Amino acid sequence: MQLDITSGGGVFDIAALRGDGRGSFDEAEVKRVVRSLRLSDRMRLIHLILDSCLPGDISQMIRLLEKYAASTLDIVAMLPQELGAKILTFLTIHELLEVECVSKAWQAVVHHPSIWRQHCLELTWSDPTPLKWPHDANEWEPLYKALHHRERNFSLGLAQSVRFLRGHTNFCTTLILKGNRLISGSYDETIRVWDVAAGKETHCLKAKAISCLDFLPDEEVLVAGFHDVGRVHVYSTVTWTQLQTLQGHLYGIRSVAISKKYVISAGADKAIVCWDWRAGQKIVRFGQQTNLNIGVQIVDDETVVGVTVDGIVRTFSIRRKEMISQFKLNELAAGDPLTSARLSQVGVGANNMLQWFAAKGRQMTCATKNVILHLEWEENKKDKKKKSEVSTPTTENAPSPTTSSLRHSVAGRPSTSTSMRSPLTSRKSLGSVTPSRTAASPRASAASRLGMSPRSVNGSMDTEPTSIMTAPPKLLSVVETPDVAVGAVDPLKRRVSTATRFSTRAGADRRIFLSTYKERRKADSPTEEDVEPVTPSDVSLDMTTDIATIGGAWGVLADGPAGEGAPGIGRLPPDFKGLATPGLNPMSMALSHEEVVVGCADGSIYVMSFVGWEYSQPRDEEFLEGDALDEEQGYE
Repeated sequence: MQLDITSGGGVFDIAALRGDGRGSFDEAEVKRVVRSLRLSDRMRLIHLILDSCLPGDISQMIRLLEKYAASTLDIVAMLPQELGAKILTFLTIHELLEVECVSKAWQAVVHHPSIWRQHCLELTWSDPTPLKWPHDANEWEPLYKALHHRERNFSLGLAQSVRFLRGHTNFCTTLILKGNRLISGSYDETIRVWDVAAGKETHCLKAKAISCLDFLPDEEVLVAGFHDVGRVHVYSTVTWTQLQTLQGHLYGIRSVAISKKYVISAGADKAIVCWDWRAGQKIVRFGQQTNLNIGVQIVDDETVVGVTVDGIVRTFSIRRKEMISQFKLNELAAGDPLTSARLSQVGVGANNMLQWFAAKGRQMTCATKNVILHLEWEENKKDKKKKSEVSTPTTENAPSPTTSSLRHSVAGRPSTSTSMRSPLTSRKSLGSVTPSRTAASPRASAASRLGMSPRSVNGSMDTEPTSIMTAPPKLLSVVETPDVAVGAVDPLKRRVSTATRFSTRAGADRRIFLSTYKERRKADSPTEEDVEPVTPSDVSLDMTTDIATIGGAWGVLADGPAGEGAPGIGRLPPDFKGLATPGLNPMSMALSHEEVVVGCADGSIYVMSFVGWEYSQPRDEEFLEGDALDEEQGYE
């Protein structure tokens, strides 16, 4: 039986109230029926029920109404917006977008600038330049949207623009990208310095055929290793003059690394040599290794890490002038049968030799043709205690190319409503975009993770040598890849760009890939009481990192010049036949928080920017692929 309770046609099913005839009701059915009514119909129904009650029921009803009124008190809406925003910072973006619909008061709190400021700081905690705060607090929302879109472009491999830098005439073998400055070395016997934003060459140094470079920004010192001569040159990038010539190898140089004290070189003669680059003196030569070194790394200013192509990692003490440990990459997962099986062939046989190597601070990335390994050296307890006793450096509001370029990309894009947060409070992880947070500032956390020493309270630097790394590095992630030949790493973002060999064979796989390693911690996110940064022992091994093929603007130019004039496409070189051609085989790569730079076999260099809105993935493809950013952040 149904009852028409209003002239407007609202219908109520009386059977829901009748129940089983013995005083029992299907409460879920009653709630469903009542909630399905319009507001005016519900009020009419309540009036009918109250009118049908006995006078003695009134006091009981008043008590019930008072109870429900107290239970539905909107505490957040009653608080000042600043305090309400502080509470909502503990929600993820997806949760914020859900609670935004509660009421207009909640919507206003969700869009409070302090929440957006928090999200912006989280997304840029690992950027090399501090985030410049906008003059208008209302600009935090569109700024966050642009930052989020940048990270999403990287996640999906959507290059927004491609620009060419022309100058080299032979293999571009090495690239170093520091902010807006790009340094390239080539077999054409030149080192060139570029202004990436302007797309212009600013300096050119004549040298021999260059095989490797390293740069020390604090000292403005550049070190170059030669391909066919066993010498290393040290240059000043202030005066653009040669400071030192370091000669100690029989054959060409394969890798160099520089610190404030030392230059380390690894030669084709299988030796590693340590120099005092200021005095030009050789300190120690670590004799022939079992195989060629693919890379060297300086850790804690006193320890050298050398990695050979057969997957053996050796550590050397400069102070003690001896090797202190040796590990095999294929034995680092001995306690895990599945991982051990996947790594068993690393360094075994010609097809499983290491192809490229990158390192920064305590982080290290090694790659064969089919596997990328992310590793990190653990700190001893003494190191941790020192870091907990020093204060956290503050973030300066220095101009940031990140902010300016992002703000420019937002200008031509209409803003949409989204969500917000407050500065540097702990809460749930934002997933693939948001890094793990600690009580320390994000930038201090990044420094400690890379093994950089923060300043003490009185401003002095702790120069005491730290751990000597006698234990093997911690294996953080294993990423399976196609047949890659070259790559680069952004250590702060934990992002990797790799490329296959663009061979002349018909049907060859000619692609460039991106992947971002996301720390998977054994415990929940830290609280404000946590005082120590995340260490490798706190992180579980990740075997699920996705890898994306770069498309967007790169895809437009992959097969030829037909995309000339398309959005984000700069002026093309003469006789351009496409990016996915053997002539533009990637020989070197560099990676920043906004760009991927590729040096090619014909000497060309092109810069792919991931800031902008020019290219996007079709919505149906995003849904099918389960885009992690949209799933975890709920923001678009």
